[in-house]
Amino acid sequence: MDAWPFFLCWSPVLLLTVLAVGLRRPALDLSIYGVIFTLGLVVLFFDTPLAVALLAGLDGVLTTLPLTLVIFGGIMLSSLLLATGSLRRIVEWFMSGVKSGYHRSLLITLGVGNFVEGAGVIAEPVVAPMLHAAGVAPAGATALSIVGYSGLMTLEMAGIIITVLSLITGLPLYDLGLASAWLSIPATLAMAACVPLFLPRPLPGLRGWLLVLGCGLILGLAALACVAWVAVSISGMAAGLVLILALVLMGTRRLRLERGVLKDLAPFLFILAVLLALNMVGPLRELTFQRLSLTFNLIPVHAVTFRPLFSAYLYLFMAFGLGAWLFKVRGPELRKVLAGGLQKGWRASLAMSLFGAMGQIIAFSGYAAGFAELVQAHNLPWIMAKGLAAYTGSLYPIFVPFLGWVGTFLTGYGVASLMLFGRLQVESAGLLGVSATWLAAALAVGASLGSISSPFKIAIAAPMCGALGQEGAILRLTIPLGVAASLLVGVVLWLGV
Repeated sequence: MDAWPFFLCWSPVLLLTVLAVGLRRPALDLSIYGVIFTLGLVVLFFDTPLAVALLAGLDGVLTTLPLTLVIFGGIMLSSLLLATGSLRRIVEWFMSGVKSGYHRSLLITLGVGNFVEGAGVIAEPVVAPMLHAAGVAPAGATALSIVGYSGLMTLEMAGIIITVLSLITGLPLYDLGLASAWLSIPATLAMAACVPLFLPRPLPGLRGWLLVLGCGLILGLAALACVAWVAVSISGMAAGLVLILALVLMGTRRLRLERGVLKDLAPFLFILAVLLALNMVGPLRELTFQRLSLTFNLIPVHAVTFRPLFSAYLYLFMAFGLGAWLFKVRGPELRKVLAGGLQKGWRASLAMSLFGAMGQIIAFSGYAAGFAELVQAHNLPWIMAKGLAAYTGSLYPIFVPFLGWVGTFLTGYGVASLMLFGRLQVESAGLLGVSATWLAAALAVGASLGSISSPFKIAIAAPMCGALGQEGAILRLTIPLGVAASLLVGVVLWLGV
């Protein structure tokens, strides 16, 4: 095939690389420049009518809206729980049952990190200061606050990442969740193996390494079981909780369930109970997933579906209300929490929406006016799929998780990888004769692993534990670890397909 269109298709990725790595621009800037550049690219070089490109961009904003709301709701809830001291008390309660500092670090990093991220609450502001208080150096606490959940992140955020991936690719949600859960096992093991590298020296002995790998295996298997037999929406939270309980059972003391602890846990228990009921009670699932859903076509070739009573974002906001009521956060204090959450959340939400627009502009490039017909020679995902299939052949699956890593590394958001490269996996699967579900799942797992190498993620965690100014040193360690882990998942995928 002609090399020029193929390499031109990758110019948005090159632009984001220059902006993120060379100029160190924040994620919101990347999304703004990226969507403007991509719009010009598809209109001027790939013969896509401007009206088609603009409608595709708006479709991308709507497609990512559920995830945007989950992120915003999680930021608001975490702001409330941090302000009231609830998260600190929960972690202290969990830590009271473990028997050593090493166990405590594993509980916070792998247990608490996945529990809160699984519930839709951003882990870094919670986990980083807790690790630092437990004796971990600032740089190590920063890295571990991300390493702990990266292997399972595809299944977290109350399952909304898999939901968005299903919307982008048109593949069944359950199949994507199950494939992602299987591939998350090697990813979680790889991340668990990285944990001791960031803890105070000396490195653990054989028993210490076996323990941390065992923790990774518990997380992966617990999440897989939950996806297979319960629901993807609670799998990350459930896996974190299972690991916490396992580490506590290894300890010499037993946890005492007091009224104050139940009060602090109430928002999480509410989310867990509601999502469990929605997925396990047949009539309730049918009502919220099918009958009370809204499906419409902004563009003729892609349907957007909203399930407001089934998706997690509504219940995150309700958990915020429950927490404010239980902790008697009123008047000026409530306004302060709301203002702080809004200040943290609006940039992330806007950037997410714009990355969604950028991804759909790419996905629907090459359509004629009114989306009447697709010219494949002008469609970026088709050109990229053909080129990658030609240049990598049967080895292509090895590089799929790395593609996901690239998108998150550049933008800070795993969903950006899904929007940029999600449709590409469907096209590539058809050309290579492999499963589109497994390719899409591998992309999502690689995007999750990209979190540990993302300057944006590191920038969130560093101020929380006194690591400002050490971001470069942290990234010099986490970038090669992220690349290696993504290629490991790629090899597992290649051997499997």
